[in-house]
Amino acid sequence: MIKIAGMWERGWNTPIKEFDLWNFMLKEFNVDEFYMTPISGIDADVSERKNLNDVIEENPDLEVIHIDENGDMDLENFIHPENALYIFGRTSSSTLSIKEEGHHSVRISTINNLAGFWANQVAALVLYDRYLKTR
Repeated sequence: MIKIAGMWERGWNTPIKEFDLWNFMLKEFNVDEFYMTPISGIDADVSERKNLNDVIEENPDLEVIHIDENGDMDLENFIHPENALYIFGRTSSSTLSIKEEGHHSVRISTINNLAGFWANQVAALVLYDRYLKTR
């Protein structure tokens, strides 16, 4: 079971256009459910919630993995659990403030470590890494 939760970016795009950036990639990697916060009211195949804590509470049987530039472990060394809820912040917004004991936090190291990725780009990297390690 793979679920993804993220936060709508603010100011640069509308949620429906941002949804398009996520949608095909999530289908390609067989993501079971896609959550976004906060509630925007768009009519799309996404489950919107008030905040990320609500998503985490709704999924107690999944291992929670925060993907963050300040995560504890590099993605290349991370072993993906079978049942996972991957949490992504928005640009310049960390989710580590809601990280609880037992949650994982993973970072993606790059040449310059400038944290210049959009969340949907990071999700593609994480899901591809999961695919390579679990096939």
